[in-house]
Parts: sequence; structure tokens; C-alpha cells
Amino acid sequence: MDAELDAEPPCLADLNDDLLRKIASRLAESDLASAVALKRCSSRFKDLATPLVANAVSRINTKWRDAADKIGDEGAARIRGGLERNEVLTTLALPHNNIGAEGAAAIAEALRGNTVLTTLDLSGNEICGIDEDGDGAYDASGIVALADALKVNGVLTTLNLANNQIRDQGAAAIAEALRGNGVVTELDISWNQIGPTGATAIADALRVNGVLSNLVLRDNNIGDEGAAALASALRVNEVLTTLDLSGDPYSSGGIGPEGASAIAEALKVNGVLTSLNLTGNKIRAKGAAAIAEALRGNGVLTSLNVGFNSLTEEAALGIVRAERQRNKLTSLGLARCNIGPTGAAEIAEYASGSEVLTDLNISENIIGAEGAKAIGKALAVNAVLTTLVLSDTRIGDEGAKALASALRVNEVLTTLNLSDNDIREEGAKALASALRINRVLNNIDLRYNDLGDEGKGVIRDAVSGREGFRLKM
Repeated sequence: MDAELDAEPPCLADLNDDLLRKIASRLAESDLASAVALKRCSSRFKDLATPLVANAVSRINTKWRDAADKIGDEGAARIRGGLERNEVLTTLALPHNNIGAEGAAAIAEALRGNTVLTTLDLSGNEICGIDEDGDGAYDASGIVALADALKVNGVLTTLNLANNQIRDQGAAAIAEALRGNGVVTELDISWNQIGPTGATAIADALRVNGVLSNLVLRDNNIGDEGAAALASALRVNEVLTTLDLSGDPYSSGGIGPEGASAIAEALKVNGVLTSLNLTGNKIRAKGAAAIAEALRGNGVLTSLNVGFNSLTEEAALGIVRAERQRNKLTSLGLARCNIGPTGAAEIAEYASGSEVLTDLNISENIIGAEGAKAIGKALAVNAVLTTLVLSDTRIGDEGAKALASALRVNEVLTTLNLSDNDIREEGAKALASALRINRVLNNIDLRYNDLGDEGKGVIRDAVSGREGFRLKM
């Protein structure tokens, strides 16, 4: 391959060095990536392009160093460190660096002239002057500067602004930028105290934005009004594939039945959204029923999480029953949905027949040993499920033994979470015996059980020497 790259293309052989140098110089000025490419296109260009690349990198590095000087100690060190290790810096991660509004404005200025940076992480900073404890005075200048930079930047594809207290004003600024931005595909604005007004602004942008495919709005305060606005946008948006609206189940806010119903109506006509996370809201039985009904007519959604939503067992099973007919979900989250042994048996029957479900989370449901036995029977015949989360489901030793029996014959499950399940030495020995036979499972979580020293010992012995095996006890 190297020989092919070093071979002189016939068209270049006819050009003298002066002309080649002019071509290389112009390309380097217009696009650093072009100069880097020149180094690989021919032996003659390699020699000519090397100093041009160095000069171009130097100019860009100077801009980032100027920004670093305004950001402060740790942020400056990380920027400089990244520049020293990269010929072309494409990713800059500065989470939790106490970057304030002035630092954000400095970064924004650098973004305006950036031609190579594609990923920027500014999560957990203070770009609006407010720290994680809520102390400080709100200053929108930093987030507005970043938003303005997005309007002219043509390369940044991933932006993480989580936990920066940008609030509605900041969300509106970002939304305005999204209207004209044609490159950002992933945006995380979670933990930002964004309310219905900010969510509505984002929703309005989604109506016209043609590139954003992944939006994380988790742990904000958008409520039913914000959810309804986003739902309205989903009816016409043709590019968003992942939407995270999860929240804090212990907070007083969140999306309720009305907001969930609006989203469900949008799912009936939306043909692109593949992943929806509603964990930790307040959709309750009414919202779950609306989503179950929407699933029957939706042919694209493949990942759904409705855990921690104050659902009844019947409401959760309504989604399962709809999905049994639909058979499209590869990932389903039903944590803390008041599911008991009978409900677990129905879920197990669904999993047994599913040919697509690879990830199932039914943690924090009291399924007990009987529920675990039903799940075990499903695992014995299921050929697609790779991840199963059963933490805090009170399965005990009897449940652990049932699952261990299934692991002896299961050939696909790679990740199993059995933490906080009152599993003792007897259950540990059964699992250890299965792990000696099963060579597919490579990740098991057994924390917060009472395995005892002997139980932990046999588990360790069972997986000893298995490269890459992740064991938590």
C-alpha cells in the first residue's frame, strides 16, 4: 500500500516544484486537512506539504492557545496537551473545568475559525456563571457566543453542553443556531434547568433542522408543555433518530400522562425516530397505554425505556403485549414498573419468542425466585438477548440457581446484572459452576449480595484467567 502511495502520478510528473508548491500552499491555506492529505498523495507532495502542514497547525494552535489563556489552569493544560499530541485536533474534552462565561466566549471565538475540530465537550462547567450548587449570577454571554459560533462553524458535529445551567435563554440561543447549522448531528443539553419555553424553542428548531440526529434533553424541567412542543416537531422532523427525555423519578416535575400521550401520537406518524428514553418521568398508566397503542402502528422505534414512571404492572405489560405483536424493539427498559412474578413470566414468554430483543432491563421489580425461574427458562431457548439487568429483584439463591442452570446452555448472553438480590453462598456456587461451562458471558455484576468469602472465592476461581472478563462483587 505504501508503495502505491509513493508512486508518482503521471499528471504530477509534468509539474515543476514551483507550481506544485503554489498548489500545496493554496490548499493548505483553505483547508488544513487538504495539506495533511498532500503528505500522502505523492513523494514530491510529501516533501512540499510537510512544512505547510506545520505552519497551518501552528496558526490553528495559536488560536486555541489564546483561548486557553483565557480559560484558566486545567482547561489550558488540557488544550495544550491535546495540541501537543495531535497533528490535527479533532476532539476537545474540557468537562468540569470551572470554565465560565469568559472562557466559553474565548472558545467560541476559536470555533469561528476552526476547520478541523469535530467534537467539543464542555459539560459540567459554569459557562453561564452558575455552578452545580446553583451559586453565582446568571450570565448568558458565554452560551450566546457559542451559539453564534455554531451559526458559522461548518465542521463541529458533536457538542456536549450538559450541566451548565444554560436555562431557557441559553436553550433559545442554541435553538436559533440549530435553525441554520448544517453539521451538528449530536447535541447534549441535559441538566440545564431548561423549562417549557426553552424546550419549545428547541422544538421549533427541529422543525427546520435537517441534520441533528441525536438530542439529549434529560433531567430538565420541560413538563407536559415542553413534551407536547417536541411531539409536534416529531411529526414533521425527518432526521432525529435518538431522543432522550429521561428525568429524575424523585423530583416533583417531569413529563406526565398528557405529555406522554402527545409523544405517542407523534410516534404514529414519525418514520425516523429509533430510540426514545422516557425513564424517570410521571407518564403513569395513561401515558403507557398511549405509547403501547402507538407502538402497534410504528415500524421504526427499536429502543424504548419507560422505567421509573409510576406504572402499574398491567400498564407495563400493555407495552409488552403490543411489542409481542410488533416485534421491533431491540432494547426495552421496564425498571421499577411494579412487575411481580406473574408479570415476569409474561415478559419471559415475550423474550422467548422475540428474534430481535438484545437488551432487557426489569430491575427493581419484585419478581422473586418464581419470576427468575421464568426468565431462566427463556434464557435457555433465547438466541438473541445479550444484556439482562435484574438488579434488586429479590431473586435470592433459588432464583440464582435457576439462572445458573440457563447459563449452562445459553450461548449469547454477554452481560448479566444480579446486584442487590440477596444471593448468598449457595447461589454463588451455582453461578460459579455455570461460569466454568459458559464461555460467552463476560460481564457479571454481583455487588450488594451476601456471597460470603467462600462464595466470592468460587466465583473468582470460575472466571480466573478469562481475558477481558469483568467481575463486580
